[in-house]
Amino acid sequence: MSSEVKNHAQARLCHIKKWDNFDGYGFNLHAEKGKPGQYIGKVDDNSPAEAAGLRQGDRILKVNGESIANKTHKQVVELIKNLPEETKLLVVDPHEDPIILTEPNKQEKQLNNDVTKKDQENGTLNLSMTAAELRAKLASKKKFDPKKESMDFKQKFDIVQKL
Repeated sequence: MSSEVKNHAQARLCHIKKWDNFDGYGFNLHAEKGKPGQYIGKVDDNSPAEAAGLRQGDRILKVNGESIANKTHKQVVELIKNLPEETKLLVVDPHEDPIILTEPNKQEKQLNNDVTKKDQENGTLNLSMTAAELRAKLASKKKFDPKKESMDFKQKFDIVQKL
């Protein structure tokens, strides 16, 4: 996998330069719960970020040419602050195409390389079960239905309190 966008979405490079009469770049960076990656929060009106074409909700792919896949919020903020007067953000509108892949970590790369090397030697895949066997195994598993589970009032109260 790579951190590039599939052909459907158009990535934009926003070159943001600080202005003397404006404090900062004029945007907030945030992560969305349940979604990987970093997103642009509010973009201030008449700000360097707005002038560079940055829009609220844009997903950041790269900062100053460096992929942010598998980076924390703090690491992304540090990348943005690396250059004191400007930053370059490669962004994509997540509503245009939600298919954005992330880079695999080093352990995944190693696993993939080991499998492909072994398979290249004999030209076959060594799969433990067929697709039909997997479907049958999944179908035989007991499915959990939360509506059928009986729950007393105290348990319901505890769940609501945790929210």
